[in-house]
Amino acid sequence: MTIDRRSFTLGMAGAGLASLLPLKALAATPASKAKPLDVLVLGAGVSGLQAAWMLEEQGLKVAVLEGRQRVGGRVMTLLDEPGYPEMGFNSMGEGYGRGIDAAQRAGLTLEDVGSRYRAGKPPLLWMDGKPLTREEWARHPGNPFPDSLKSVLPGELVNRLIAERNPLKDWNAWIDPASAPLDVPLHDFLRAQGLSDPAIRLANDVSPYYGTSSWDVSALMLEFNDGFVKAQIEAGPKSFAVKGGNLHLPMGMAKLLKGDVIFGKEIVAIETTDSGATVYCRDGSSFTAGRVICSLPFSTLRHVKIMPGLAGVQAEAVSQIAYQPLSIAFLTATAPFWEEDELSAAMWTDGLAGTVIPQHFGSTPEEVTGLLVQARGSLANYWDRLGRDRALAMIVSQIEAMRPAAKGKLAARSYFSWSQETFNAGDWAYFGPGQVSRLVPDMAKPAGRLHFCGEHTATGARGLEGALESAERVALEVLEA
Repeated sequence: MTIDRRSFTLGMAGAGLASLLPLKALAATPASKAKPLDVLVLGAGVSGLQAAWMLEEQGLKVAVLEGRQRVGGRVMTLLDEPGYPEMGFNSMGEGYGRGIDAAQRAGLTLEDVGSRYRAGKPPLLWMDGKPLTREEWARHPGNPFPDSLKSVLPGELVNRLIAERNPLKDWNAWIDPASAPLDVPLHDFLRAQGLSDPAIRLANDVSPYYGTSSWDVSALMLEFNDGFVKAQIEAGPKSFAVKGGNLHLPMGMAKLLKGDVIFGKEIVAIETTDSGATVYCRDGSSFTAGRVICSLPFSTLRHVKIMPGLAGVQAEAVSQIAYQPLSIAFLTATAPFWEEDELSAAMWTDGLAGTVIPQHFGSTPEEVTGLLVQARGSLANYWDRLGRDRALAMIVSQIEAMRPAAKGKLAARSYFSWSQETFNAGDWAYFGPGQVSRLVPDMAKPAGRLHFCGEHTATGARGLEGALESAERVALEVLEA
């Protein structure tokens, strides 16, 4: 069986599992009701649910254990708020073949939300509490960027430099040994582009997509992500979300399963032998199966006792791979204050308010249903230290100080921290300098009867598509074992 990595990355919507499986897997005998569990899947995110479904399609008896009282993992929608704001996964491109297929299989309607992301005035830059247009920023005395980049806004600069000067010629080859020289701190890459330390702090560390600073993330990871994003753009311009909220995707996937999805099962230990595996839960219950698929983030798995213990690269990966600090507040406005002060509702700030993203999910793309306010990296950690109520009060006061027209018109509705989420301890995984070449090629290999999946183990895609990619891989591993 051969699958070129580009096809594997963009997915095969509608292709079906049969086209990917070896003949011996297709010959698997159907499971009877009396048959013991063939596989236990740990985690009811999209990766675990997809792996469970694929194995059931081949006749295996599967159960899914989930520590939360819901499915979805990092797909998290506030279904009781206007516009159904997304705290995690927000949309998929036309190249998300696996994601599109999963939604169609679950009978869900996908909507193109691209125009809603582009609705309204472009974001304004707010420096020291004052708004700046692009032209004003280019002339600003505090602009630390090189002359050729003075007109680039801080939130644009890192992605633009990587997109224009990406040294990774084949993004599918990011884990190949030949790419190891690129596995350096992002700081090194940015310095090589002529950025000073103050410029790097403003362009990256104030609101980093990965990590908390340019020192703790590998440039190679961003270069791989750039290639994946460009492949998505090449596949088509549309951005899809599930009608009524993306949380309906894992909910729909769970309904397709024949076996149980059991909530409230926090995993504390996994024991494997030559003949089977047992999973122990915090509530004292235990489950036995022929094999275990673990989709838990390594940030959670590192607190689980594994017997026999992991060794080498896998042990290092589980103990060290970091997850993105991301905290999100959702606000609503009793009146459109942005119309009163005639400024964009969207804000990129260098202060404690983070990034303000208007949500255009009303009856028309022009309607603003609320404001998502995001903090990444160190700012997210600061918000979390304040605690929910103090953080929300601070965010509202910061916006009101910058936008007097907003005073008395903002209502803090929700606060969600991925770092404080027990079963994630951070949002998406990111790799530090040297970790791509040292850890990624081998960290997801089976450890006896224990197998691994999840977005953090994907090598050909990112986000939801990466999670589904990893499910395909792990299902094949189990079927071929």
